Amino acid sequence: MNSFFVKPKMLFDVKTQDFLRTCQGNRYFIISDPMMKELGFIEIIKNEILQQNNSCKVFDKITPDPQLSTVAEGLHEMMTFKPDVLIAIGGGSAIDAAKGMILSFSKIDRDAKRPLFIAIPSTSGTGSEVTSFAVITNGLEKKPIINEVMIPDIALLDVDLVKTVPPKVTADTGMDVLTHAIEAYVSTKATEFTDALAEKAIKLVFESLIEVFRDGSKIEHRNKMHKASSLAGIAFTNASLGISHSIAHAIGGIFHISHGRINALILPHVIAYNAGCDGKLTPTANKYQEISQFLNLPAATPEEGTKSLISAINFLNEALTIEKGFSELAIEKDNYYEYKHLIADFALQDDCTTTNPRVPTREELAGLYLSLY
Repeated sequence: MNSFFVKPKMLFDVKTQDFLRTCQGNRYFIISDPMMKELGFIEIIKNEILQQNNSCKVFDKITPDPQLSTVAEGLHEMMTFKPDVLIAIGGGSAIDAAKGMILSFSKIDRDAKRPLFIAIPSTSGTGSEVTSFAVITNGLEKKPIINEVMIPDIALLDVDLVKTVPPKVTADTGMDVLTHAIEAYVSTKATEFTDALAEKAIKLVFESLIEVFRDGSKIEHRNKMHKASSLAGIAFTNASLGISHSIAHAIGGIFHISHGRINALILPHVIAYNAGCDGKLTPTANKYQEISQFLNLPAATPEEGTKSLISAINFLNEALTIEKGFSELAIEKDNYYEYKHLIADFALQDDCTTTNPRVPTREELAGLYLSLY
């Protein structure tokens, strides 16, 4: 039986301050990262809350690839404060950490009322504000967690928060959006509902990502990328992902490279693998052909459509000044190669691998990893 889950409530083309004036709450717990504080967004939110005679506490210790220990520390502060509204503001790391706290809270005290969970993304990339997915790091391993309890109640898309995102972050997060959408489109759990959302997200990325990379002040394109991120997020929270993400999770846990940049490097290789470009074409090549067709790329046959899509992604990567391989990221070859089996093992255990359209072996995953150097 197929299904499609729709949550959270989406608010877009709205200012955070305007929303907070209508929000019903008394005790607000804000989860964020130091950058949001440095940019002044936390102070704006705090002032708006305090003006309504409400109380507020901030936990701003979230770092990239949030560690399990940080989630535990935030959970302790959250349970001590007893909020009725929880606001996660920041990139995917801040929202994922908040999700980890919400999930743990629900398991520790099953009778307690869950706080209203509001997610406000500050990047156009992870789609975490609309998904049941979170990635929490424990030691070297980045562990994806999937649970509907973690889906925010409200996702607030305020384009003001992404106006000043630097070009490199814009590129990385934008390519993460594209990877989410393409992997959801070819997932074994894809449906007509997820295909429609993934298709729109893919079109928006190709329409707007290079534009905002070159000139971040183009608000129209910023807005489109912000919406593309959520559209792709809703698609993959229902359809799941594939081995681009499985491998990216494993690499990110070891080398601590931007998740979106890793996906950008991996995606063309995984498309070629899934389509069977190394031998006999697979049925997945037909799906890649469909993507090329709605992007108006040459796609008379599944093979041509697949190759056109790979070329288009390589063009995007070049325009976004993304490296062609991990050798350009100051990683020594011997150091990189020694992790091939550990990466393969982590990727095999990753939940995203179960919905990849082609079932990989340990050696194939190791081979894909090595081909990225």
